[in-house]
Amino acid sequence: MDLTTTAVAAAAGVLTGPWVRAVVFRLSVPADEAERTTCSRCGRTLRPTFACRCPSCGERVALSCGATEIVSAAALGTMAVAVGPRPELVAFCWLTVLCVALATIDLLVYRLPDRLTLSAYPLLAGLFAAAALANGEPAQFLRALLAGAALATGYLVLALIRPGQLGLGDVKLAGLLGLALGWISWGAVLLATALSFVLCGAVGLVLLTTGHARRGSVLPLGPFMVYSTFVIALVTQG
Repeated sequence: MDLTTTAVAAAAGVLTGPWVRAVVFRLSVPADEAERTTCSRCGRTLRPTFACRCPSCGERVALSCGATEIVSAAALGTMAVAVGPRPELVAFCWLTVLCVALATIDLLVYRLPDRLTLSAYPLLAGLFAAAALANGEPAQFLRALLAGAALATGYLVLALIRPGQLGLGDVKLAGLLGLALGWISWGAVLLATALSFVLCGAVGLVLLTTGHARRGSVLPLGPFMVYSTFVIALVTQG
């Protein structure tokens, strides 16, 4: 374990925590509504929305202060331990921070905003391309692109077969996660995909059994996709 790399990654997580909190605040709204920019209590316009409470009335306007910093720092530090001081660490860390925001939004409002998923494709692909050049492994980048396309296509087929059970947001997220998993191996792609559905099914069964969900209830798949990708990335690279 490279302690310096881990410490730098954890510090980066602390610094990106306010961004995650702001994004969750703005985008945790139904798909047909505009981004949230005002305090729900006094109506004050909040720009930027990095604060946890409204400066006028003190109403909490975002996630608890420190929560996103702690989660992001822990996630990035752990990822740094698994990947090590390699060029691809930047890509994995960027995706990790993005996924913290996406998973939280999906849990809150059952959506994965295009503003986050679609805009992440060129940046993530560019980071992996740079890592491939630095490592002298273009074949690894090609595999990542193929895996991203394959996973997105697979999820799209499932979304068309089971409308209402799987959304297009999940399809777009699958492509991003496929890029990272494909960088590791095809086995990582298969394992993470299987694990996400197994976990979602298991949690759904528990909720149904305990009376916290009814037959036909839909769980957001995004958090399970993110968690499974994170676990498999750690296990297969560690």
